[in-house]
Amino acid sequence: MKFNKNQREGIAKVTDNLATACMVAAIVGGLVDAKIGWGTAVFLFTMFFVLILAGLKFRKEGEENGN
Repeated sequence: MKFNKNQREGIAKVTDNLATACMVAAIVGGLVDAKIGWGTAVFLFTMFFVLILAGLKFRKEGEENGN
């Protein structure tokens, strides 16, 4: 599926927002308030990095294609 520049940037912004939500949930719920277990905190940290990499990939594809 091909996306234009604006669509790719929009998807990248969504992944950035989801990554931010994962990091906030991991920090507040796992480290500060201890409401979630370590397994969930590790999962949230992992998802943070996966989502950041996905956002970077969408932005890089746009630069490579010249769109």
